[in-house]
Amino acid sequence: MVRQANYIEVSKLTQKVINLLIFSSISSSFWAIYKVVFNLFLRDLGYTNQFIGRMTSFEMLGAAILGILIGILGDRIGKKKMIIISSLSFGILLLIRSTFPYKNILLVLGFLNGGFMTSRRLLLDSYLMDVTDSSTRGAAFGYNFAIFMASGVLGNFIGGFMGEYLGLRLTLYITGVCYAISPILLRKLPESVRDKRVTLKKVLDFSQYNKEEKYILKYYLLRTAAISFGAGLFVNFGNIIYKDLFNMSPSLIGISLSIAQFGAAAGSAGSPLLGKKFGPFKYTFILNGIVIPLIISLGFIRNPFIFIGIYALRFTFTNMTNPVETSSVLSALPKNRVTSIYSLRNAANFLTRSLAAFIFGIVSVLPSGYTFLFLISSVFYMLALIFMYKLFVPLRKNGVLHQLYSNNS
Repeated sequence: MVRQANYIEVSKLTQKVINLLIFSSISSSFWAIYKVVFNLFLRDLGYTNQFIGRMTSFEMLGAAILGILIGILGDRIGKKKMIIISSLSFGILLLIRSTFPYKNILLVLGFLNGGFMTSRRLLLDSYLMDVTDSSTRGAAFGYNFAIFMASGVLGNFIGGFMGEYLGLRLTLYITGVCYAISPILLRKLPESVRDKRVTLKKVLDFSQYNKEEKYILKYYLLRTAAISFGAGLFVNFGNIIYKDLFNMSPSLIGISLSIAQFGAAAGSAGSPLLGKKFGPFKYTFILNGIVIPLIISLGFIRNPFIFIGIYALRFTFTNMTNPVETSSVLSALPKNRVTSIYSLRNAANFLTRSLAAFIFGIVSVLPSGYTFLFLISSVFYMLALIFMYKLFVPLRKNGVLHQLYSNNS
């Protein structure tokens, strides 16, 4: 029955959506290779956790600031064109950073890299809103997020082995080139509708929203900021954490991260059906609640097998609810403001992650530093859960959940 239901959901998707999902799978794989290899490359060169944390903080700051500008340009000149520009820029910057890994270059180009790195997801998700309606949007977001996670499985697995057997620098070269040319998969996809009236002033103008939309947007951004700070204390440094706590090789780190990604991919693929069966609010709230004790336990468990298992469960439960929450929130807000809203969400996400990355560099080197990081993180996940409860109050009343998932609970 589940397989049949999945088939029905897929059959409803248009060719435009399928083309976007194919591009998402390829580009996400190379992005995952970059994520698992680059920090290990820097550690191999002798850089400390403090510097890697500072560089990651610069990347997140670039993602927050440049992400808004790239989102605006996507609306003005077309999302397809901006995806091509961003992919080329990311690939070129990765080649330069891998060839000349000097501190100032890594910091300055890291800021630029952060903007181009985040724009792919921002532009893809807003493009999906353009080409779907309420009958297919939940499925499209679910499958896109599942593909993003499944590609991460492949990328982490391949990246770990490539880094170990081909060398970390050569792996980054291959990744940069492949990522830069990946938009060739979009050649048959028409350009999105352009809106040259979109400006930074318009993005930051909240007077166009009604009272309910302002409420939804406020708690969406607050929840994003809280969970992003909590996650930013450790998620971007999973490879370093495994290296420091268990002295794992790149290939074992890749396998460990792949296990977490696989769980999230499987869960995300089933999220539209699970949201319908249990109710989008119950499904999202319960799984996010379970995550909090899992994070606390990561601060104390030092058996590598148990740690990997709990880390995978935390990653799975957090991310498999993402498509349901995102599609529900964006469907309740003006469709012509989706890119702007996503840009603001991106800013909230990466500004807090930037601060969290900076704190990681300081706290991780303290005695019992990782225990403190996970405990601090759990507090912000609790705050995010409270904000999520408030966020879903109007969504349960205005019929959006029933429209998307035929279930209002």
